[in-house]
Amino acid sequence: MKHTILFLAVAGTLAIAGTAHADYKRIKTAKQFNSDIVGKKLTDEQGNVFIANADGTISAKLKSGKKFSGTWVWNKKFWCRNGVLDGKALGTDCQLWEIDGATARMTREKGKGETTIYSINN
Repeated sequence: MKHTILFLAVAGTLAIAGTAHADYKRIKTAKQFNSDIVGKKLTDEQGNVFIANADGTISAKLKSGKKFSGTWVWNKKFWCRNGVLDGKALGTDCQLWEIDGATARMTREKGKGETTIYSINN
């Protein structure tokens, strides 16, 4: 009986958690990216802050104390950045961006790589 109650409690919790998902919409145009992302503080789960500036540069404040700088362009349906981390060139990575209210999701390698979630602040 205890196992049945525990199972039902866990199953119920998972069912509720499963319905509370984000409703991300892909950013498909430079105009939309400029409106929703550019000039806003993007904070990831570790507390790192990034800003894609209107002049095509990227500003960052990393919790690790490392220095990040970069440039970006919109290329077709992807945001492409070229970054340098502590003097080491990271190369170009074109990323798929999605938005849901005050939350953005970025997926590296044109949507095939690692994903990072950001909170968006003005």
